[in-house]
Amino acid sequence: MARKTVTLLPQTGSLELDTTGNAVPGDSYYGYTDGIHTVAIYGQALSGRVKIQGTLATNPTEDDWFDILFSGLPYKDYTNFTGVEGFTFVANLVYLRASLDRTSLGISDFTQAGYVEKIFLNY
Repeated sequence: MARKTVTLLPQTGSLELDTTGNAVPGDSYYGYTDGIHTVAIYGQALSGRVKIQGTLATNPTEDDWFDILFSGLPYKDYTNFTGVEGFTFVANLVYLRASLDRTSLGISDFTQAGYVEKIFLNY
């Protein structure tokens, strides 16, 4: 049973090409030890690369973040995706964050690439 659901990334991508969300506490921040996290990505005609990153640091710097694997890859690419997709992973993380990257896919016009409606984190 989930203890907490938080917004990992609010609606984004309709006014910018690339963005990274703020650090959000994970289950280890609160002393939980099972490490089970579920992420739900909501897209509206979304084209871009979504990454979920975690850290064990209590005061993370940019170098402390590492990518969480989605089916063996450190990202999930979307092309004109509308809907919701969920992923579950196990990691005892102090903080998590999400990013939307379109530049790496050669997208240069955010107005033609949809947007992330929201990304929820459940643990």
